[in-house]
Amino acid sequence: MSNSNIYKQSVLNKSRVDKFKLVFQVPNALKGSNNISRSNNTVIQDSMQFSIYGTVVPTITVPALEIRYSGSTLYNSSHNKSPYPPVTVNFTIDNEYTNYWVIYKWLDLLHSQKEGIFDENNVISDDDFRDYQTDLTIYGLDEFDNEKIQFVYTKAFPTDLGGINFNYRESNEIESSFTFVYSQLHTYLLN
Repeated sequence: MSNSNIYKQSVLNKSRVDKFKLVFQVPNALKGSNNISRSNNTVIQDSMQFSIYGTVVPTITVPALEIRYSGSTLYNSSHNKSPYPPVTVNFTIDNEYTNYWVIYKWLDLLHSQKEGIFDENNVISDDDFRDYQTDLTIYGLDEFDNEKIQFVYTKAFPTDLGGINFNYRESNEIESSFTFVYSQLHTYLLN
């Protein structure tokens, strides 16, 4: 049998579902007091890392303009980007629910479940949106878990936290999802 009939498999075409990781610095408004180890009121971590899968990069659109000329239609670039759509990432919940808790408290900061208001505990100075936003970075991994591509979502914050999906009849890990919005997307190839 000739080797010319064998196709090389894509490095991203593997049986594992978590070929991406999400890393971000916890926004200042969420950081808790370092003398409290685990509490319903605080988030202590400086940074978080999620094992994620599913859609991680949105469609990027630079629309074309139709130009009518002599009974025909010509196209030119509009030279502007359509607004980025929200991104939903699926993630595996860690064994202490810390990654789920951080997103939950982040959303609770934006709209308190108890009081129904923004920033219930007045941790944001002068409504500074930078206190509740951060840059989210998603790394695409190869088959050896080496980082190959980097997607940086600037000024991001969550808008939705999915339910906890778990079934005792299956041996899968506990999963959830969250949706975030952001201002810009920057992409870099890594060595």
